[in-house]
Amino acid sequence: GEFAPANSIEIVVWVALGGRGTLVGAALGALVVVALKSWLTATFPDLWLFALGGLFILVTLVLPDGLRGLASRLRPSRRSGVPA
Repeated sequence: GEFAPANSIEIVVWVALGGRGTLVGAALGALVVVALKSWLTATFPDLWLFALGGLFILVTLVLPDGLRGLASRLRPSRRSGVPA
């Protein structure tokens, strides 16, 4: 149903995956999780909740700042290193 605990957990994973503290991060996380859910429920319908739990654990341990944090770490710094 609409009020199942899995729906609430899915929303928490959206925010954790995208990056806490930003609306853009939550939207990015939602896009990734919904795409993954569509693919997994069509291919392996019984594995979706396990994948959701595994994704949450992976994000919590490996990407604590989510995809936004990963993008900011991979993007080169805007500072030139030369004093003004």
